Amino acid sequence: MSECDRFLEALASDSLGPEHQAHAEGCDACRQLLPGDAPVAAPSLSLEAVRARALQELRTTPARPWTRDAARIALLQAGVAFGVAAMLGVKNWSSPMAEHMALAVVGAMLLAVVSLGSVLALAPGRRRPRLVLWLLPVVPVLLWLSGNGVHTATTLRAALPCLATVVLTAAVPLAVGLALLRGMALDGARAAALGLSAAATGLFALHWHCTDGSMPHLMTFHALPWLALAMLAIPLRRSLPTASHVP
Repeated sequence: MSECDRFLEALASDSLGPEHQAHAEGCDACRQLLPGDAPVAAPSLSLEAVRARALQELRTTPARPWTRDAARIALLQAGVAFGVAAMLGVKNWSSPMAEHMALAVVGAMLLAVVSLGSVLALAPGRRRPRLVLWLLPVVPVLLWLSGNGVHTATTLRAALPCLATVVLTAAVPLAVGLALLRGMALDGARAAALGLSAAATGLFALHWHCTDGSMPHLMTFHALPWLALAMLAIPLRRSLPTASHVP
């Protein structure tokens, strides 16, 4: 940290000491910012000095495009979704009770949520991340429409693996997404949008594997943990320090 930076920090915190005063008296740029009866130069010179320092910071601090981070997390989430789906298998697709057309259409929509939801969640501004929140009522309806209506997980022990799959599959994408959100201003809607996208990786894997297509099972052990993870992303983001306040 340079002497000028120390002077500006002390000036902002209202804790100017003799050493800061001595530096300011010998520095053309800092002398203009001294409070009280200190000599003040023309405002144009002060603004020019501030502008020069701002340009210097821009030159020495390269900006990282948000699209690069968005593409990386989208590929990560898609990779996790396909990897877990391959590990679990496609038992639901092979079931004689499966509605293949409904499964294919809803599966494609879930894949779009996994890959494009994170891109919108990290997009600059506030309007586009809020578009992802429309998934809150839409995804449960899609799960219900693609279900076969047959209740096969008759015990809690048989149904809990679905809940665990949604939670565990979302762990890595959610952690990476929250780390990326530290580079943006704190926004609860943005964090929730990212949580919805990250947790959809587990929904995509279960969509092809779970043969229980009854509405109570789909809402309780698929949709409910998905919603809970999205809401959990908000306090988790609030607990993390913000590295940048860019909206």
